[in-house]
Amino acid sequence: MNTSMVSSKFLSHPEELGVVAVGFSGGQCKPGVDAAPSALIESGLLSQLHSELGYKLHGDDQVHLYTDLVPADDPPFRDMKNPRAVSSVTKRIADQVYTHAKEGRLVLTLGGDHSIAIGTIGGTAKAIRERLGREMAVIWVDAHADINSPESSASGNIHGMPVSFLTGLSREDNEDFFGWLRPENLISVKKLVYIGLRDVDPGEKRILRENGIKAFSMFDIDRHGIGRVMEMALGHIGTDTPIHLSFDVDALDPMWAPSTGTPVRGGLTLREGDYICECVHETGSLVAVDLVEVNPSLAPANDIGAHETVRAGCSLVRCALGEITSGSLVYERRVERIHKYHWPAIQLNLWMLIMLISACTIIGVFATFIQIQQVLLLPVPWYFPYYITVASLAVAFIIMLLWLIFQRRLLPSIVMIGGFILFVLWLVGLVVISVQLWGPSGSVSGNCNLFVFGANPAPTGQNLQTLAWLEQRSICQSWQAVFAFGLIGGIFLLWIMVMAYQVFAEG
Repeated sequence: MNTSMVSSKFLSHPEELGVVAVGFSGGQCKPGVDAAPSALIESGLLSQLHSELGYKLHGDDQVHLYTDLVPADDPPFRDMKNPRAVSSVTKRIADQVYTHAKEGRLVLTLGGDHSIAIGTIGGTAKAIRERLGREMAVIWVDAHADINSPESSASGNIHGMPVSFLTGLSREDNEDFFGWLRPENLISVKKLVYIGLRDVDPGEKRILRENGIKAFSMFDIDRHGIGRVMEMALGHIGTDTPIHLSFDVDALDPMWAPSTGTPVRGGLTLREGDYICECVHETGSLVAVDLVEVNPSLAPANDIGAHETVRAGCSLVRCALGEITSGSLVYERRVERIHKYHWPAIQLNLWMLIMLISACTIIGVFATFIQIQQVLLLPVPWYFPYYITVASLAVAFIIMLLWLIFQRRLLPSIVMIGGFILFVLWLVGLVVISVQLWGPSGSVSGNCNLFVFGANPAPTGQNLQTLAWLEQRSICQSWQAVFAFGLIGGIFLLWIMVMAYQVFAEG
């Protein structure tokens, strides 16, 4: 059982991971990228996905080289280099990915250059249409748009053209030159999002603009921040669409991933790359991941660049598959426990209601007492404004708790500390009230029993004596109410501290 806390929306077997290791470099001219899957596997990536993240792996440790599909003679076609080899290999990859995706499992493809996305995305798109009857979205994280047509490409390298073929913007009827792509293998430009662009050809800019393709460059990331960019990217895709994440390691700045075929300065930090992968995973919509363009051979033998690029690639994959990180793999990794406290809603709501009634009653009574004292030209006892202040703090405390509940940030420690402070202040007021009510001499209770409740006969009739007696009785009853609600408030303040401790202990 995998350790992810996110429920998958579109995978029938989210605990299973189909792995396709693609040792292919024919989409570009620099050798070495075909060694990336072996380097990633030897670094322990797949064993970590199994032992630490809990995935059941399928097709895990076999690196496919596709030597049987590479023709001895492969002349350019429409200015594309190695067109027959790339077409036949990507067709095989599409079948391999489709085999996993149709079973409802997540698919991880380790490349290889980015031309292999013709196969990975083509295979996933076909499986999603057959299994779910819907289109999927693609998040393409790359320094380059890779949407050149064969005619607009200056280099002729097919790793700069995969999106053009996958969206149907470039077509070819010949089976040997990507004519095998069918409508079920294609994606819509409306469900395509780029992140991290910073080296886009003039022809590609025109294609992006004319087709209204959503693209976030490094300028957008610098301007809005990676968090806001991910909100906009995922908002464009929507919550009801499966997502294929295709991550070119050259999207990262060469500081973090120097061993790649086409590095471009000014890219993503590794933490930003990890964050992109984490955000996509948290949607629950992820159905496939590509990691491409790691080229260990481009760093000198005694340089750590290749090692760090492989580690960066492993970090990206782990984050996409559910690992919670606190930083990049260049530094020490740690997994933080996220506390989720479960408050008893009925008890908490009852507590707030009773405390509001108690506090508001005390505020109202003592405010009236102060007004009476002023009318009678008598000094105002210090405990009148004191208890009004304490009761007002209780009301403010309840308002703060409501705000924290709304923000989902109500911590037991806040409740226990706030409840304790209020309890001490409240208890002081309650003791003073008790002394005034039942003190040794001249107590309020004694005077009320003697002159008000014990009056015999009680005054009646419409006269000043009766009105005065009624006012005195009202004051006596208000004192009794203050003590009653003060006692109730003290008990409930103790209760909230006990409740908070229980919530903490269970969390």
